[in-house]
Amino acid sequence: MSKIIKLGNYKGIEVEVIKEEVTQDEIESQLNQILEETKTYTPKESDTVEMGDMTTIDFEGFKDGVAFEGGKGENYKLGIGSGSFIPGFEEGMVGMKKGETREVKVTFPENYGAADLAGAEAVFKVTVHEIEVEDHNELNDEFVKKIKIPGVETVDALKEMIHESLSQQKASKYQQTFENKVYDILVSDSEVEVDDKEIEQAMSQQIQVMRNQLAQSGMQLEQYLQMMGSSLEQLKQQLLPNAKKQAEFEAIIQAVIDKENLSTTDEEADAELQAIAEANGMTKEDVLKQITLDMIKDNFNKLKATELIAKHAVNTAK
Repeated sequence: MSKIIKLGNYKGIEVEVIKEEVTQDEIESQLNQILEETKTYTPKESDTVEMGDMTTIDFEGFKDGVAFEGGKGENYKLGIGSGSFIPGFEEGMVGMKKGETREVKVTFPENYGAADLAGAEAVFKVTVHEIEVEDHNELNDEFVKKIKIPGVETVDALKEMIHESLSQQKASKYQQTFENKVYDILVSDSEVEVDDKEIEQAMSQQIQVMRNQLAQSGMQLEQYLQMMGSSLEQLKQQLLPNAKKQAEFEAIIQAVIDKENLSTTDEEADAELQAIAEANGMTKEDVLKQITLDMIKDNFNKLKATELIAKHAVNTAK
């Protein structure tokens, strides 16, 4: 059970965070990214692969004559010179003809994620099906209309949309940085004792966040750890300082809730329940099968406490 020995001053914390403005270079970078992402290709008149071409290939990798896991692909789009494959692979395809099959020899990097392939020599059997060249897009109103962004039909409108998006991102980043610095100072100015159970709980939460993030990319945590040459125990050791800090922060927030007599009404909890249900495409009844109203109230109390701390903090940056 956590124990607050000293609760730092949580009203009037001073931090210095510079607010960043959107620059023209950032807007130009976004425009270039849009041009890059909307590239189109047409069949190449010549049937020979050159740097800069887009190819459609089949490939299969072999180490010591044996096919290895993850080394096979069919009808794969590969830009020659993109650097997206193992060093030497794309270069080894230069000069291939449409319909040709060739063996391309490569050496995996020493720091390659799969330990059994790191630094190893391999041979890829590659077949070229299509060779295409890029249609160079030009940034004009016609191009903007072609990419069909709702409500955006001119270059000026596209630039304004990008500016607004970047402004929102910077505002969000500023607020997150500001609050993190405020909370860090509060933790530093407080003295808290937390037990192993609370630290373990905080660590489990952090690991679950990692699992969820990796799942969005179609990867399991165990796969990621294997690729990184690590283990769950090593990960826990890395997370330990942050988990302890999180547990301390949770105890501090609870102390602020108690000191300020913060509470959440049934009406507030029901509104939050409705918001959670709508955000996840669920009914309120389905949500309550996973969490309780008391849990919602507890989280809402914590939100009120963190908002109170941030509201009273002062940014000294000029």
